[in-house]
Amino acid sequence: MKKIVFYIVLSSVMSSIITISAYKQYVREEFLPFPYTSEKTKLTSASSNSSSLVSSGGLPDFTRIVSKTIHTVVNVKNYSKKYTNQFDPFDFFFGFPDDFGNRGRKPQKNNDIPGLHGSGVIISPDGYIVTNNHVIKDADKIEITLHDQRTYKAKLIGTDPSTDMALLKINEKNLPFIYFSDSNKVQVGEWVLAIGNPFDLNSTVTAGIISAKNRSLGILRGETQSQSAIESFFQTDAAVNPGNSGGALINTNGELIGINTAISSASGNFIGYSFAAPSNLVAKVIQDIKKYGTVQRAYLGVRGMDLSKTEYLKAYNRETHQNIKSQQGFLIGEVFENSGAADAGLKKGDIIKSVDGKPIQNVADLSFIVGTKHPGDKVKVNIVRNKNTKTFTVVLKDLQGRIKIRTKEEISPSELLGAKFEPLSKEYKKDFGINYGIIITEIRTGRLSSIGLEEGDIILSINGVKMKKPNDVDKILKKYSGDVTIKSIKQNGQVYIAGFEMN
Repeated sequence: MKKIVFYIVLSSVMSSIITISAYKQYVREEFLPFPYTSEKTKLTSASSNSSSLVSSGGLPDFTRIVSKTIHTVVNVKNYSKKYTNQFDPFDFFFGFPDDFGNRGRKPQKNNDIPGLHGSGVIISPDGYIVTNNHVIKDADKIEITLHDQRTYKAKLIGTDPSTDMALLKINEKNLPFIYFSDSNKVQVGEWVLAIGNPFDLNSTVTAGIISAKNRSLGILRGETQSQSAIESFFQTDAAVNPGNSGGALINTNGELIGINTAISSASGNFIGYSFAAPSNLVAKVIQDIKKYGTVQRAYLGVRGMDLSKTEYLKAYNRETHQNIKSQQGFLIGEVFENSGAADAGLKKGDIIKSVDGKPIQNVADLSFIVGTKHPGDKVKVNIVRNKNTKTFTVVLKDLQGRIKIRTKEEISPSELLGAKFEPLSKEYKKDFGINYGIIITEIRTGRLSSIGLEEGDIILSINGVKMKKPNDVDKILKKYSGDVTIKSIKQNGQVYIAGFEMN
């Protein structure tokens, strides 16, 4: 029996190593500002072999991998005055013990007490760090503690709530960092390690396997109220608890294959399932944030459903008098006007079977593939229409119907902030006792939402300049690079000061 277990473990480890070692760097260099793995950096190089991952007792030995990667994972502390008595769905997916204890209490007078804590991963030697958006959301100050206990104040470079990603920067050089791996090559059953800071226990390592791919939880759509939320998680059985969010999921080469993002639990603690955002999606999002200041998101331009969801399929068949059977694929229920899908000729009732040769089993597959693309990219969409197979070439567009990536100069500061503004009415000025300010009339994914501002809040000043008209925002921030400080009045009358960095 012991020999059988030994050979099973050894076979699994060798299979993972061979699978990972076989792939080549496939992503174009101009789209990758952060390092992908090269042959020189692989742990399983010519001078090593799979036996280095197996102990003398025949069990997996990850010590060498951990020694190469543990220094790249940091502790992230969120110092925020904000609190709420309302139920937050993230409590059950990403809950933080400190946050649970503060619910319903008045804000601490001591601003040096962090409200939330989580993890982050150093992805470049000059101090760029990726973490989850929910870890640093509404932060007045973000503090980074390295594995060697050095502490830094971090700047928020940008966020993307639709993928729950955030990019931070600390002022340091020659830092240890992790290489990205191609998450498309990850296989169900391969060994993975999760490194993070559960319950504020720094540098905790757990091991498991990839249990499933392309999991959609619905949590990001519920939190962001956005149909553009991208959920296509790796599911693992590596133990992940509150505080692991934003930490690294690595393979047996010591490469980053995902960012630990969620646990599914009624208690908020690990019960056997954890979820990580794939590294390819993470790389695309943070590259966009760093290069353009915002995520350049592409859309296919369709709405529909998984054909595996039999209850919805039955309702669709009754409504349309069709007899579509449950199968793998995505059924198009609506094609949006002026979208890439409409221009290419896709129609309601088409069943998408693959995109760029990659099988589409469900909505998570489709949203992930499109989510890693940019406006203007072309994809080949294979569909079934009236039992006939057809292939269409679709030019992806953004939400405004544009087919090109816009430079920083082409993106207005208001768009980067993610809000629309209107002048302050006489009634508001009288109620709040002020004679200037602009009110937020619409807010979406952007810098303002990431620092806790909401629709109905009043912006008084930006970098000390009083705001009197909506176009004052663009005037003060046009071509601006550096720290931005925003003074505002919340809807409850509280004066709120927060900031971020524009570069």
